Amino acid sequence: MTEFVLYGGKGGVGKTTLAAATGVKTAEAGRRTLVVSTDPAHSVGDAFDSRVGERPTSVPPARDLYALEIDPRERFQRRYGDTFDELLGDAQSVGLDVDRDDVGDISERGLIPGADEVAVVDLFAEYDDHDDWEVVIFDTAPTGHTLRLLELPDVLDTTVGKLLSVRERVSSVTDTVGRLLGGGDDGGSSRSYSDRASDLQSAMDQVGDRLQASRHTEFRVVTLPEQMALAETNRLLGQLDEAGVPTDTVLVNKTLAEPPGDCPNCAPRYERQQAVLDEARETVGRDVVEVPLAPEADGLDRVETVAEHLPEVN
Repeated sequence: MTEFVLYGGKGGVGKTTLAAATGVKTAEAGRRTLVVSTDPAHSVGDAFDSRVGERPTSVPPARDLYALEIDPRERFQRRYGDTFDELLGDAQSVGLDVDRDDVGDISERGLIPGADEVAVVDLFAEYDDHDDWEVVIFDTAPTGHTLRLLELPDVLDTTVGKLLSVRERVSSVTDTVGRLLGGGDDGGSSRSYSDRASDLQSAMDQVGDRLQASRHTEFRVVTLPEQMALAETNRLLGQLDEAGVPTDTVLVNKTLAEPPGDCPNCAPRYERQQAVLDEARETVGRDVVEVPLAPEADGLDRVETVAEHLPEVN
């Protein structure tokens, strides 16, 4: 089965660099690897010093390394967005009093505002146990987006049911009108709604199971050696535990090596970082991996430097 590695954490902690570096490490070990950016603010291409789009693109430095960046909202619109317009159009064409207020709580429950998360679920399902890839590494959006993603299986249990309920109202009226006019019922439109809703539900079930499959899915949390970042990380870990998502590793990025004696400003910062690292080891309940700051490296150079400090993918 394809191995999944997900990198999550607050914005600006360096998830993209670590995801790219993990891709380098696994590809250099001879495993065909795909690095996927699901963060609307893409930078995977920058990390590899390569132009990356929505199709898997070969990137340096390893032969078996590929990357892609998706636009989550565009993907949602292309695959599911027109369902709502078709639904409302058909309802209004037969005089059923269904307007956008009737599906308002679908929006409130996160299907439309959470279009980017739904698109990510759709992407996870596409690459689950994919023949082309041994390892797929996801550079996820910041913490809030990640948590909404993890909540979607429960959310869509409600929203898909709501969508199907509205669909049934439309189907009932269109069937009645068809019979009154002596026409047949080809069921095409209602099957379309049902199929799309079922596709979403199936994807949610599949991804929910996959995120909790510790043998083949690893969620790595990235943080910084700062007190506020550690506090947010502990909150995220608690929510991941509640969602049943296994997390074995917390990576503390941009840590300082022992400061030189001729840098008076470095020593206090180093000491503060060490205090945070000590607290992290006591509180997170996972392996804590330090990833050193590489101030003189950028782009692919930094990615390759960071790769040396990351744990292996199972």
